[in-house]
Amino acid sequence: MSHYTPTLANRAQPSAQWIEKMRASYPVESAVDEVFTRKLHSRLKPVEHTMDFSKLQQPLLEFLQGETGQADIVVANLKRLPGGASKEQFTFDLTWQPEPGKRETRRLMIRMDPTESIVETHRLRESQVLRAMWGEVPVPEVLWIDPLGEQLGHPALIASFLEGTVQPEQPENSEKMSGVGMYFKPELRDGLSQQFVDILAKIHAIDWRKKDLSTFDIPQSNSTQANEWAIGLWERAWNEDTLSAHPIMERAVLWLKENMPVVGEPVIVHGDYRTGNFMYTDDLEINAIFDWELAYYGDYHDDLSWATLGLFGGSDEEGKPLSSSLMYQEDFLARYERASGNKVDMKKLSYYHIFSYYKIAVIAAATSVRVAYSRRTHLDAMMNFASGLGSVATSELNRLLDKATA
Repeated sequence: MSHYTPTLANRAQPSAQWIEKMRASYPVESAVDEVFTRKLHSRLKPVEHTMDFSKLQQPLLEFLQGETGQADIVVANLKRLPGGASKEQFTFDLTWQPEPGKRETRRLMIRMDPTESIVETHRLRESQVLRAMWGEVPVPEVLWIDPLGEQLGHPALIASFLEGTVQPEQPENSEKMSGVGMYFKPELRDGLSQQFVDILAKIHAIDWRKKDLSTFDIPQSNSTQANEWAIGLWERAWNEDTLSAHPIMERAVLWLKENMPVVGEPVIVHGDYRTGNFMYTDDLEINAIFDWELAYYGDYHDDLSWATLGLFGGSDEEGKPLSSSLMYQEDFLARYERASGNKVDMKKLSYYHIFSYYKIAVIAAATSVRVAYSRRTHLDAMMNFASGLGSVATSELNRLLDKATA
């Protein structure tokens, strides 16, 4: 497959011909190509994102009337949720008849694409993996999907809304973005840490061949294909979104390609398994794992590297680093091996740590800057703030590459 590096002029003003060159240059799954191509075509039209969602109520009502076949349903209390760096999220109350003769009001949530996201992902794909997980591990129940946004304006899924805590009370003057550096008191760590690892082991043990995951391309076993597709996704995102070239990113992607490990039997990789993406109840039961949009078939070491990444972890009371702010890395990996039966290969873990920082650099140094600059996000300020993580990520990326090539 040929490799095409776009010029900055191409990136600033994409053409249909340039889009086709990008599609031909990077090996990615078909669903990934679909959403990336849709993103590029949308850039051909000037669009300014708006925080006004007042026009969502009527299309939502009509969509749900069609899905339920009930003309007398009521949609009320539609509200935007705070945060949601990659997707817009809303809650609302739906009054309907889930079964004949039974009328009830249920609180639901919407996950909807913004005009452009920090990670372009596929709502049908996300709904499929959530449904595959339902009954296996704690996740919200997906109820309806508008995969192309033909009725709601943007691709969206509607799921149950769960009550619980995502971010515990933090030390005074501590502002944490998206779970980065979050602090859990010792009693919380004691109650949550082993569950957190055990759930990850369950995810990796699920037989995806028995699930409806038609939007996932299946990589060859005992090959590098899963990693070729994964690297292709992030390299394509970098080259479509960055506003400036960066030598460390060029160095990193070359090293990642030259050192790709073979994936024996692919598992479902969550893709964003860390603090900030799970919720727990008052009795310290993890009742939801969120943000499955980056899930794919790959190596379980990818999830392990993400969950043990220094950037996402906090420290204990003595300043010692904790993986996902919950437990020491050595204990995390030992618990995972016992729970999963999978052996942790430290060389592979180091490879995926480098890949993880490459992904973060793409999101923070390229895509976040692009969508904020283009006014295509509902969180301009957060995206500009997140861009600062790009410098952290590229610095750490360079350090790890120096170590790997020493």
